[in-house]
Amino acid sequence: MKVSIKKLEDRDHFVVPVVMLTVGVHCGSRGPIFYPADELDRTAPYWNGKPVVIYHPCMYSDGFAGNPEVFNRQKVGTIFNASFDGHRLKAEAWLDVQRVEALDRRVAAAIRSRSMMEVSTGLVCGSDSDGYGTFNGEEYESTARNIVPDHLAILPDQIGACSIADGAGLMRNQLHHGEILLVPATA
Repeated sequence: MKVSIKKLEDRDHFVVPVVMLTVGVHCGSRGPIFYPADELDRTAPYWNGKPVVIYHPCMYSDGFAGNPEVFNRQKVGTIFNASFDGHRLKAEAWLDVQRVEALDRRVAAAIRSRSMMEVSTGLVCGSDSDGYGTFNGEEYESTARNIVPDHLAILPDQIGACSIADGAGLMRNQLHHGEILLVPATA
């Protein structure tokens, strides 16, 4: 697969495939939670149009990512073409080339050098707390339900709850036989 550069709002954007979340147990801010296939499938279209930011915004002071302070300080792009393939919540991260360079050059360097980078979903969800359970040998305390997407955070020097090791990450799903190309869009 390849990374392309396309225009969005008259600005150049890297269009980078990303795996945002996989079916499984992920231990984030609320402990180990099971993310089932039916819930990831249901929420896929609601990720479209959500901001991509460098690191998570502070939910205590900023609230959700969709506010001007977060956009000015951390936003580098937008999620489009989100889908679920039965195991992975995938999308395209459209990343403004100038904003990425200005806010954190490590992200642009990772894209250009064909390196994966950690990501983390910013979401709000209820939980089905039927007690402890196990999925693929991993214990969980609850099941994510009624997910409301807020943002996708790129984590240049941190590890996401659903990490590269778990199958997620920026540029994770475009590593195919080691080929990643930067190609300008023709239209």
